[in-house]
Amino acid sequence: MVIPTEAIHSLHSISKNVAQTLPANMSLHGSLAADLALHHNGSVKWTKSVPEWSDFEATLPYLWPEQLQRLLPVEAKDILTKQYTMFERDWGMFKNAFVEISKQDYLYAWLIVNTRSFYYETSDTLRLPWHDRLSLLPAADLFNHADTGCSVSYSMESYTITTDRHYQKGDELYTSYGNHSNDFLLAEYGFLLKENRWDKLCLNDVILPKLNSRHKAELTENGHTGTLMLHDDSRKHDDIWVALRLLSSVDSQWQSYIDGEEDTEGTLAKAIASLPPLLGEYLDAIQGIKLEIQSLQVGTRRQKTLLTQRWDEIEAMVRRAIETAWFAM
Repeated sequence: MVIPTEAIHSLHSISKNVAQTLPANMSLHGSLAADLALHHNGSVKWTKSVPEWSDFEATLPYLWPEQLQRLLPVEAKDILTKQYTMFERDWGMFKNAFVEISKQDYLYAWLIVNTRSFYYETSDTLRLPWHDRLSLLPAADLFNHADTGCSVSYSMESYTITTDRHYQKGDELYTSYGNHSNDFLLAEYGFLLKENRWDKLCLNDVILPKLNSRHKAELTENGHTGTLMLHDDSRKHDDIWVALRLLSSVDSQWQSYIDGEEDTEGTLAKAIASLPPLLGEYLDAIQGIKLEIQSLQVGTRRQKTLLTQRWDEIEAMVRRAIETAWFAM
């Protein structure tokens, strides 16, 4: 599939009225949403193929009741916080320029862009932050996500989607949105991938409460401020193992590790041995979270089912880690 430049909706095709009315520092995401909300560039016809507001309400955590949002896994909650910040910034600029459009209508357009846009690099978009180099592609946004799928490429002339193998008539074609966990896919797109080789466990809620202020200062000072992720490709220098080493070592052992010396006392082995009990604690917490989801008097059945499904997946990953100790290095 080849989508010519003239069919691509991006920075170059923002309507003149929108481009001249919005502040110069408006994000491209926000500008594309403005165009959709105001029905410029023939977007009314195009938006007939996108989800309804009710579809977004059912699947996107952004629109769920706060009580359900609070029970999202850590990675999804962190993404949600960033989404709120980005939207409120864009809405603040938009509402002052186009007072006739309601917040819900603009949010609907903003979520369409968030869930259906493609990365697009041109000489103009390269001046934007990488996450804001966006485009809307007619028809291409109908492809669903899979671990692997059709390749996607772009040039100054077109956007091209090329099949990765021979397909039979009636087969569904997929593209890959990237190497994303199901927490990411849920928060950004409102779905979970049944088989996702990129899925991973975020153990912030399990490990961070064990760290005192000195531990946290040590990690920050040495550049280990990321999320504590456990996945199939975990390496001994990942933040999760560094944090567990810190919990398992005395000051001299920790300093030796920071100095680049692998300690003879085996703090890595101690760190690995400390993980199963922590995962056991996490299992207990997961059971409590799932019970709380079902006991809530807010939210729809579909919302609760999707959130519970994600916790079921996390529980299965935790049990697999405990039973197989695949993370041992």
